[in-house]
Amino acid sequence: MWIYLLLSAGLFMGWSLGTNDAANAFGTAVATRVIKYRTAVTIIAVMVVLGAFIGGANNIDKVAELSTSNKVIASVDEVKDAIANSLVDDLILKSALKAFIIFMCAALTVFVMSYLKFPVSANQSITGAIIGWGLFHADYSDPAVLAVNMPQIGKFASTWILNPLGAGIISFVLVLTFNKIVGNRLETLKGYDTILKFGYLGAGAFASFSIGLNSSANVTALYYDAAFVETGVAANLLTDARVAATIGGIAIAIGVLTFSKRVMMTVGSSIADINQIEGFLVIIAMALTVVLMGSWMGIPVSTSQAVVGAVMGAGLTKGVKHVHFGVFKNIAIAWVSSPTVAGVMAYLVALATQGFFK
Repeated sequence: MWIYLLLSAGLFMGWSLGTNDAANAFGTAVATRVIKYRTAVTIIAVMVVLGAFIGGANNIDKVAELSTSNKVIASVDEVKDAIANSLVDDLILKSALKAFIIFMCAALTVFVMSYLKFPVSANQSITGAIIGWGLFHADYSDPAVLAVNMPQIGKFASTWILNPLGAGIISFVLVLTFNKIVGNRLETLKGYDTILKFGYLGAGAFASFSIGLNSSANVTALYYDAAFVETGVAANLLTDARVAATIGGIAIAIGVLTFSKRVMMTVGSSIADINQIEGFLVIIAMALTVVLMGSWMGIPVSTSQAVVGAVMGAGLTKGVKHVHFGVFKNIAIAWVSSPTVAGVMAYLVALATQGFFK
């Protein structure tokens, strides 16, 4: 029963992720008044859960390598040693507690940033917390540990620049090309408002589905320890990857429905001056960037960073004065601060609890 109490930190992480990532799917649609906020969050909630159920399990092991090398997730060898020494229950408890700590540090960071209306990356906050824990418990002088951790850390850090930059370039090209070829003629078409609305609904629904597909596993991944499942001793853990991902999707959906408006309006209207068509193209640019960057980098990338870069790219087609660089500067600081703060919190907790987790 206690394992489900510890799961609450993961659910809090999912709720925090939902409050933040909702802006990525419908922020521009709501800000440009094409889609009502209530309609947007309803679609997001449904599609996130659907995406989590259908394909969320495929991503549930993506954080396993980094988590194992940073002493968060138990390795197969550690599980086998626990079996040999009749310490399985002790290892399960410690694994669940470590997951609780990592998720709580990341979730608190995302929640505070969301409250301050900054769109941050929940994935990178989790990564920061994992690395913070590992800096205390893992032996970073070991070449084998460095061989796993440093490439991953380098990839995540590089996305702070490459992801929003790529989205900005794609968005800039899309908006500029559209304006030159079509211009304002689309607005003169009969049924323009209906076409635009359905276009936004389709793009937003797909983006929401992608959030569930890619992010739901981060909510419960650390509770689904493949080493326990592989050795057949995971009776007290989440043992079905699809169930674990779906639970994550539900937690994200609850966050979307309850506390997403603050960040949604920041992304949709505060970063740059864009019109309705440009807002639609921003969603497309964000989705293209996430797919291309994810395939190229081999890791999940931040939809928050992609959509912010895309909004800036759209704004720049009209000139520098249409981009609010003061707002972007604060968001960029939050991007770097969120994994750093989560990492520091995890390190301090590791320091305070070192006697228990030896």
